[in-house]
Amino acid sequence: MFATLVTLMLFGFAAGMLAQMVRRDGRKMVAALQGNSWTAEPPAMRPVTVRFSARYPVMRPMRAQPALRAAA
Repeated sequence: MFATLVTLMLFGFAAGMLAQMVRRDGRKMVAALQGNSWTAEPPAMRPVTVRFSARYPVMRPMRAQPALRAAA
Protein backbone atom coordinates (compact mmCIF):
# COMPACT_ATOMS: atom_id res chain seq x y z
CA MET A 1 0.00 0.00 0.00
CA PHE A 2 2.76 2.41 0.97
CA ALA A 3 4.77 1.61 -2.19
CA THR A 4 1.69 2.30 -4.33
CA LEU A 5 1.18 5.67 -2.65
CA VAL A 6 4.84 6.62 -3.10
CA THR A 7 4.72 5.58 -6.76
CA LEU A 8 1.58 7.63 -7.40
CA MET A 9 3.16 10.63 -5.67
CA LEU A 10 6.26 10.23 -7.84
CA PHE A 11 4.17 10.08 -11.02
CA GLY A 12 2.20 13.14 -9.87
CA PHE A 13 5.40 15.06 -9.17
CA ALA A 14 6.82 14.12 -12.59
CA ALA A 15 3.59 15.15 -14.33
CA GLY A 16 3.58 18.47 -12.47
CA MET A 17 7.19 19.19 -13.43
CA LEU A 18 6.44 18.29 -17.05
CA ALA A 19 3.40 20.57 -17.08
CA GLN A 20 5.44 23.41 -15.59
CA MET A 21 8.15 22.93 -18.23
CA VAL A 22 5.58 22.94 -21.05
CA ARG A 23 3.97 26.12 -19.65
CA ARG A 24 7.36 27.84 -19.40
CA ASP A 25 8.97 26.66 -22.66
CA GLY A 26 6.04 25.48 -24.79
CA ARG A 27 6.50 28.15 -27.47
CA LYS A 28 10.18 27.30 -27.84
CA MET A 29 9.38 23.60 -28.19
CA VAL A 30 6.74 24.20 -30.87
CA ALA A 31 9.08 26.53 -32.77
CA ALA A 32 11.89 23.96 -32.62
CA LEU A 33 9.60 21.17 -33.85
CA GLN A 34 8.54 23.38 -36.77
CA GLY A 35 12.18 24.16 -37.61
CA ASN A 36 12.01 27.82 -36.57
CA SER A 37 14.30 27.60 -33.59
CA TRP A 38 16.85 30.37 -33.13
CA THR A 39 19.53 27.70 -32.68
CA ALA A 40 18.65 26.17 -36.08
CA GLU A 41 19.56 29.40 -37.90
CA PRO A 42 23.17 30.08 -38.87
CA PRO A 43 24.99 32.60 -36.66
CA ALA A 44 25.21 36.21 -37.84
CA MET A 45 29.00 36.36 -37.49
CA ARG A 46 31.75 34.79 -39.54
CA PRO A 47 33.57 31.73 -38.21
CA VAL A 48 36.87 32.59 -36.54
CA THR A 49 40.06 30.64 -37.13
CA VAL A 50 42.19 30.23 -34.03
CA ARG A 51 45.80 29.21 -34.48
CA PHE A 52 47.89 27.94 -31.62
CA SER A 53 51.08 26.05 -31.01
CA ALA A 54 51.93 23.59 -28.30
CA ARG A 55 53.44 25.31 -25.29
CA TYR A 56 55.55 22.35 -24.28
CA PRO A 57 57.36 20.04 -26.71
CA VAL A 58 55.80 16.65 -27.25
CA MET A 59 57.74 13.89 -25.48
CA ARG A 60 59.16 11.18 -27.69
CA PRO A 61 58.63 7.56 -26.67
CA MET A 62 61.48 6.12 -24.62
CA ARG A 63 63.36 3.02 -25.60
CA ALA A 64 62.86 0.04 -23.35
CA GLN A 65 65.68 -0.43 -20.87
CA PRO A 66 66.20 -3.81 -19.19
CA ALA A 67 66.82 -2.18 -15.77
CA LEU A 68 63.47 -0.39 -15.92
CA ARG A 69 61.69 -3.56 -17.03
CA ALA A 70 63.11 -5.48 -14.08
CA ALA A 71 62.02 -2.72 -11.69
CA ALA A 72 58.46 -2.83 -12.99
